[in-house]
Amino acid sequence: MKTSVFALSLLGGVSVAAIAVAQEAHQLDPVSVSGSEVGGALVVSDPQPTPKSSVTKAGIDLLGGPAQTSIYKPFDLMPSVMAESPDPFGLSPTRNINIRGKSNFHLSSNVEGLPLTGIVGGADLFDLENVEQMDIYRGGAPAGQTLGISNAGGGIDQRLLRAQDKFGVQAKQAYGSYDFRKSFARLDTGALPETDTRAFISFSSTANDKWKGSGDQDRINTMLGVSQELGERVKVDLAAVYNKYSANTYRSLSYAQTKNLKGNYRYDYNTTLTGTNATDVNYFDFNRSQYENYATLATVDVTLAANHHLLFKPYYWNSNGVTYGQTSSGGAGVQVWHQQNDNLGGVFEYNGNFSTGTQLSVGHWVQQMAAPPPPTDQKKYTVTANGGLNFANWMTLAKIDPFIVNSPYVQATQAIGKTTISGGLRYMILGAPSMQYYNTAGLPNVSYDQIWGYNPTPYADAAVRAKDYAELLPNIGLRHEISPEWSASASYARKFGRPDWGPQASNYINNRVAFQAKGVSLQTLVDKVKPELSDAFDVSARYSAGGLTVVPTLFFAKNQNRQVKVVDPAISNLSYYQGNAETTQYGAELEVSYEVSNTLTVFASATQASETYDADTPTLSGGAIAGTKGRQVPNAPQTMVKGGLTYRWADLSVSPVVRYIGDRFGDSSALERAKGYTVADFFAGYDLGKEVGLSSLSAGLSVLNVLNRRYVAEVAPNDTDLSSGASYYVGAPRTIVGTVSVKF
Repeated sequence: MKTSVFALSLLGGVSVAAIAVAQEAHQLDPVSVSGSEVGGALVVSDPQPTPKSSVTKAGIDLLGGPAQTSIYKPFDLMPSVMAESPDPFGLSPTRNINIRGKSNFHLSSNVEGLPLTGIVGGADLFDLENVEQMDIYRGGAPAGQTLGISNAGGGIDQRLLRAQDKFGVQAKQAYGSYDFRKSFARLDTGALPETDTRAFISFSSTANDKWKGSGDQDRINTMLGVSQELGERVKVDLAAVYNKYSANTYRSLSYAQTKNLKGNYRYDYNTTLTGTNATDVNYFDFNRSQYENYATLATVDVTLAANHHLLFKPYYWNSNGVTYGQTSSGGAGVQVWHQQNDNLGGVFEYNGNFSTGTQLSVGHWVQQMAAPPPPTDQKKYTVTANGGLNFANWMTLAKIDPFIVNSPYVQATQAIGKTTISGGLRYMILGAPSMQYYNTAGLPNVSYDQIWGYNPTPYADAAVRAKDYAELLPNIGLRHEISPEWSASASYARKFGRPDWGPQASNYINNRVAFQAKGVSLQTLVDKVKPELSDAFDVSARYSAGGLTVVPTLFFAKNQNRQVKVVDPAISNLSYYQGNAETTQYGAELEVSYEVSNTLTVFASATQASETYDADTPTLSGGAIAGTKGRQVPNAPQTMVKGGLTYRWADLSVSPVVRYIGDRFGDSSALERAKGYTVADFFAGYDLGKEVGLSSLSAGLSVLNVLNRRYVAEVAPNDTDLSSGASYYVGAPRTIVGTVSVKF
């Protein structure tokens, strides 16, 4: 297969970025990419009718950042994608990815096709060194892909690097700015004699200081993988991971503070205690989070006959964490939120390729998710004169049943001459739980399990009935080869976004008197949010010849039941969510690459997009109406341009990269403008292996934000928020990291 390249290359552990485009084919099998491509560092497009882009292993090494932990960073050079964070290393939980103007709130984030993580809690589970491929769906997806309780914002998936056939050791050490350091090691056993078992174990330790204020970030990760064939028909792959993470959070700026970035650039949480509670709640160590995660997943592949397989893919994930932060209501204090999530699920799937050329996939996904959200328990503490925390009261106490998901699906694909047609249907049933909140007055400072011995009184007005949300999600795609150089494709898919019950419950419990005065119960608020539905269309063409690849794409979507946060003057200016907005989304993407010679490749991507509200947004009380009609949704840049080049000489590779992100707004009234920014990065790598007689010994250098620009990197809340008062996080200054890696 001749593969067109849209790439950045790197020799070594960190460096460079890559985009490549693979020539069309009719199969749905994984894309095969020649190792002779530029540096092996590629992002490729999948040949199936429904559009998908993939970052290969070499591309992950380059795009994943120095820490190699963030599932968002590898996609940052793709069109219509904006990865946001104040942290240069990708370790901070303060981050977002925006795809075609939509935030990660409705993003399906999977591992091996499984929605392994729950709704909230924990950091990235896997070291990217253990990930072989990462996929992203910016538009629609086949029925068995982007499984999860939300995929309205698109989907991403990590494909793990499984146990290898040959014995091998990999080690990497990185150091950089702000005391950044990462140590990573992986041992593969190869195929063991007698049993033919393949296994690997890896360990990593990653840490750095915050680049402003006080505090740090620490992460410990251990992973085990085993592959085993049981006879000629059964193959089992098992992976287990343990991840422990703690971090002090970055402090945001108000919109007024962004008007003077120079003066407020290093604004952060307080580094000293004053003895005054209202001030000391902003002490850096009272604004942090920590999580401990355990997860395991498996794939049991049973060959029924040639080209016919039955798959069973069970998984389990548990997260135990706590978050500290300033209370949003009820006076100055530190809120402590314990988050204990427990998720158990599995996918049963049949895959068959028939002699007629038909490919068929039939499956069923089930999952049980223990809350939160919404929060089951939150406590408030005040800061003592000596800097300790003194229990004040329970803020939230609830019993919430598990969420139950059932989702059968079917997908069929047929090649007819030079045309491939694929279509499918998924039935999404999201079982929302019953919820009961309790009066916390006078309850003592004991654990969640112990508090029930004190017989708290249930609120009659703060109970929510269990409810099933069910939707049919069809998809269809078509790809046609016009000539050896030209092809065209079109696709449609309906996507699903879960309602967000969490803020509704928190807002209600904190403001019961005001809501009750207007005859509003918690059930009333919960009923106002419902699943977002997005009907997405994509049309694209591709030209590929003589080292030049050009891929223009047009996309369009109608979004209904769009969840938005409003402020209601008729209910004491309280905020809450509603699922009553409709938006129209459209835009164009362009990917261009040109392999000038064996030593020089240039590349670029561009996006011009819009998503605006179709009408003004009424409030629950029927009072004031938010003037949203025709307004761009918050935190959605209309223009993005990215590009760079890679030059290779002997064993040296260098690549400058530039990203321009256009203006965004922090509010639906388009009054708070976050100015566009341009950031340049530089990467270099050198292969030392030949000089010392090793198969692989590499050194790499990464310089992020070369020109040391000051800019707003992240806007939060994101595109669901119609209220003012958004938080703005500045981008990190110039950051330099060096890496040495070895394999043998």
